[in-house]
Amino acid sequence: MIPHLLYNTGFFDGKNIPEKEALKPLVVKLVPKLPQQKNDGDCGIYVIKYAEYFINSMLKEMPKTFNIAQIRKYLATELYVYAKKKQVENYDTDNDWVPKDI
Repeated sequence: MIPHLLYNTGFFDGKNIPEKEALKPLVVKLVPKLPQQKNDGDCGIYVIKYAEYFINSMLKEMPKTFNIAQIRKYLATELYVYAKKKQVENYDTDNDWVPKDI
């Protein structure tokens, strides 16, 4: 299901990955020595940061600890700026994933 979700939301666009290859079932592998959560148990922040490092292919650079208070403020600021942009520019974020030619 995940490969289909990724494919249909445009995750593979511009990556020269054929549809047949993109829709193959995911292979789950355990990675030894992967950074583990060591940030006072804030799973939400850890998941967000893990996703950020994963998407940018930077898992090896991911720190084992984070300044949770600072990251919370940073994320809140990012969300505020994004919402403000949506209000000021009448920006339609509900259809960000839809190609412009549709």
